[in-house]
Amino acid sequence: MVHQMAMSGEGGSLWSNGATAMTRHAAVANPANGNSVQFTHNSNVTMNLTTSLGPKNFGAMALGQVGVMNKRTVTYVPAPGGTLPGIRILPWSATDVTFMALNGTADFALTGPLTGCTVAAVAHGGSIWFFHANVSGGGGVGPANRATKRQMIRQAGNLVGIPGTADYVFCQYGPDHDYNGQAFVWGRRRAGGNWKFYVHEVQPESGLFHTRRTVDGKWADI
Repeated sequence: MVHQMAMSGEGGSLWSNGATAMTRHAAVANPANGNSVQFTHNSNVTMNLTTSLGPKNFGAMALGQVGVMNKRTVTYVPAPGGTLPGIRILPWSATDVTFMALNGTADFALTGPLTGCTVAAVAHGGSIWFFHANVSGGGGVGPANRATKRQMIRQAGNLVGIPGTADYVFCQYGPDHDYNGQAFVWGRRRAGGNWKFYVHEVQPESGLFHTRRTVDGKWADI
């Protein structure tokens, strides 16, 4: 089964007209590329299931695995509300770096989808700061592209007083890096206050039956 999420830095129910779960601050030009866009959490967030395509049974799952029929797809869209005050969802933007503080009651953070983006986390001022950088159309494999996105993140951090020499931890795309397919990143605050971050990756198709492996890997412990 394939899970999808509709999340974007260009607008959406989390910060559009009416009740909002977060504030999207004005974009600031980023010297490395695009803009820096900060989000501030305001209220609870929930995940609404909007579509569910494909039969839900063992036979359909098996046929989907071998490419005979499409796999079941479930789509979720974040929206204000719910009963879990600790959830933080960081939107993405096609040419920018988005970021937010994981403070207060935050105990679970999510961003994605990633198809070449770089995500980062850093401790500063008593909070964990969470970043998602994208260079539209530039791909994510080359060293220069990854370097641009790391610099975008550091430049965004400067806006909230994080020094460029801070100990950022990066989750990067490409062979021999943190993920190499479509992915989501999530983090969880553990007992004692430290955060652990993971990447959930759906790897490219491979093998005779064009199967896709899903892999979870930890990339940061802060």
